[in-house]
Amino acid sequence: MSEPLTCDVVVVGAGMTGAACALYAARAGLAVTVVDRGPVAGGTTGAGEGNLLVSDKAPGPELELALLSNRLWAQVAQELGGPVEYEAKGGLVVAETPETLDGLRRFADTQRAAGVTADPVPGDLLHELEPRLAPGLAGAVRYPQDAQVMPALAAAQLLRASGARLLTGHEVTGVLRTAGGAVRGVRTDRG
Repeated sequence: MSEPLTCDVVVVGAGMTGAACALYAARAGLAVTVVDRGPVAGGTTGAGEGNLLVSDKAPGPELELALLSNRLWAQVAQELGGPVEYEAKGGLVVAETPETLDGLRRFADTQRAAGVTADPVPGDLLHELEPRLAPGLAGAVRYPQDAQVMPALAAAQLLRASGARLLTGHEVTGVLRTAGGAVRGVRTDRG
């Protein structure tokens, strides 16, 4: 059994969410340890696409979170530099028929009212934006706020920037609590 480690915060999971938690906890002046049973970004993060989309979200809490996330990623990417491969490349949602386009435009109107940039694109201009689209599409809405990061690179870079102690290959097997029930640490398969 290894000697107990001390820190202010234990983050379980070295994926995107854990890495972001580690970075912001460290920025708040806390000593952080990140524990993961696998490698950095070895779970869902490593299999993800890294999409930061507003184009698919109706007004409400999820859209508000997406807009905030987009702003934070742009800021963090600028602070950390290229290794996260953040790209604000925008998105294009196309409609095959005039009826579908009407629905898409109504949806975009509600998004605009919630702070999303949603630009209508007539069908005859689609190929200027996406030359390989099928011919005869009714139109689209362009979403310049849609973005993407490379998830595995981003998680690794966030962890590196956090300065957190990283324990990979350590599976959390239990939560340690005080007599009053407050969490005071974790137990791993290595102690």
